[in-house]
Amino acid sequence: MASPPARRRLCSCLALPPGAPACRRHYTPSVIYYDLYANVPDTAIHAFVTAQRLGRLVTADGDGQPHLGLFPFLFLGDRVELHLNRADEQLADLQTNPRCVFEVDEVLGAIPSHWLDDANAVFATGYHRTVVFECRATLTDDAAVIAAQMQRLLAHYQPEGGHRPVAAGDPMYQRPLGMLTAVQLEVRARKVKWKLAQNRDRAARMALIGKLRQRSRPEDAAAADALQWTLDHDAAN
Repeated sequence: MASPPARRRLCSCLALPPGAPACRRHYTPSVIYYDLYANVPDTAIHAFVTAQRLGRLVTADGDGQPHLGLFPFLFLGDRVELHLNRADEQLADLQTNPRCVFEVDEVLGAIPSHWLDDANAVFATGYHRTVVFECRATLTDDAAVIAAQMQRLLAHYQPEGGHRPVAAGDPMYQRPLGMLTAVQLEVRARKVKWKLAQNRDRAARMALIGKLRQRSRPEDAAAADALQWTLDHDAAN
């Protein structure tokens, strides 16, 4: 709830592929992206996104009705790979409108207002890491392309192997591959919001870390570690 004043800013973007349009300024009525919450190194963002097990795909149909799905994915820096069942409403959305959003996040819990102020309720807040990619989708039903994408996904999620290689010509895989469409999301812009008490001074953050570790709810250790990351990041810069 308690947040610093919003400022106009350019989005924090990945290196865009050749021919991609230049980034525009982003405004949103729902989530505000403050500079201090977006001050995260690209290497840390890449590692965070890669470590997430599932991501959210947001699409819209021709009438503007949004749809959301949760999917395993492969993050390759300038693009995201996933696949959809050919009966999925989100595939129909992308066939009509290839513009979409892909989002990953880590919810780190909330703190009560009295940890920061004895009387003012607006100091209650929640901590999270969120990365949003604005994308353009490319679709293919080519079985060889789908099989190759599946192999890359399996190498990421199941590096130990334990399966027969996915191949378009393998009878075991022909029917399931025929039910899928490979989706490649070209990243056009990126928004980052790691809300981790960066609007508090070092002493206040250290006190919050101590209270989180003392409270010891299931998510509190990860929240404390995340707030500690901001202190280490500030000290290194």
